[in-house]
Amino acid sequence: MNKKTWDEIVRPVVVLTVISLIVSFALAVTNSYTAPVISENERLATLQAYVDVIPTVSDASELELVDNLTTTGVVGAAKASDGSVAVKAQEAGFDGGVLTVIVGFDSSGKITDLWVDASTQTKGYGSHMADESFTAQFKGLDGTQNITMGENGLDGYSGATYSSKAMFAAVNDCINGYKEIAGTM
Repeated sequence: MNKKTWDEIVRPVVVLTVISLIVSFALAVTNSYTAPVISENERLATLQAYVDVIPTVSDASELELVDNLTTTGVVGAAKASDGSVAVKAQEAGFDGGVLTVIVGFDSSGKITDLWVDASTQTKGYGSHMADESFTAQFKGLDGTQNITMGENGLDGYSGATYSSKAMFAAVNDCINGYKEIAGTM
């Protein structure tokens, strides 16, 4: 191998490989320290959202987490001693971005409130799924009956068809999760 080949081809490849290995190692170490912190912060945020959608609960310590739900789309749930329930579901919205919805149900099955993370949806369109003016249409609905966009005064958001469909699907996932918890499926 001549000096020109070494300087022009082999040396840059070796240098970039070493740099890539060092950076990969640094990222792996950083991830090992931050992953548990991120996971704990997500858990605490979810618990707070459960509290926010159940008006009879003032603290997460009043909730019992519900595991092993089999309802499609449901990723978590909690119930209170008074029979209130909060169910968390996720659906793919626009461009595959995950839309997360937590729905609160009172002891009779009425929807009390919604918490929505639409941060992965298009700003100015799909992001409106989290607006109080949009989520208000779901409050007070019978949480034992699935809902359909465009029926009974329930509308999607104009210009955000994919996000609206994901929102309605996630709310229905939560309703089905509630029915599973309540034993009415």
